[in-house]
Amino acid sequence: MAMPPLWKVRREIWRVIGKARFAMMKLRVPKKTIQYHNLKVPLTREGMNSEIISAMKNESDEYPEILGLKRALCGGDRVLELGSGLGIITALAGRAVAPDGKVLSFEANLAMISDTQKFLADHGISNVELRHSVLVPKAEKGETRDFYLTRSFASSSLLSNKTTKDHGLISVPAVQLNDVVAEFKPNVLVCDIEGGELELIPALDASGLRAVLMELHPDRLSGAQ
Repeated sequence: MAMPPLWKVRREIWRVIGKARFAMMKLRVPKKTIQYHNLKVPLTREGMNSEIISAMKNESDEYPEILGLKRALCGGDRVLELGSGLGIITALAGRAVAPDGKVLSFEANLAMISDTQKFLADHGISNVELRHSVLVPKAEKGETRDFYLTRSFASSSLLSNKTTKDHGLISVPAVQLNDVVAEFKPNVLVCDIEGGELELIPALDASGLRAVLMELHPDRLSGAQ
């Protein structure tokens, strides 16, 4: 049996070496994103931590809210979201109501907003507006509210945390809830604000709402509340 030409042998050797080097390179380069509900979520963005990554890997992060979105949202809906966080729910809502619907989302932690805006832009989601403020029952122009930060952004709140140490305190612009409702005219409300819902629920003008997706946080409230 004739041996192949030397140049072919060398080419095959270098092809195998090249494949091996590429495989090793992929092992060395850390993943930059995690795939979650058809979204590429940056692993190094503000607010990410090992607990959230683990929850995404087992499909449990924000699971009740995601299930609620699938059942409640229709194309053309106008969604008012309180607490955009990482922007997962924000992005999924934006996709669900496109092309004619819109999402107006409020986030108290300014450090989160820039990465969330980039996350939405990277996914081509252009029907979402993010605002830095908290919604409260009553607020004067220029008013601010204290917002308690925790090591995990998801536990940060207008209420001081009773079970974990507060990591910091920031001042956040406050906006009157029903002024925003009158301006935006939402027909769906999405709310996850770590106990802040206590003062909002009685004040909310819900006359124009078709659906409300709200996570309640009894663990953040006292017995009297």
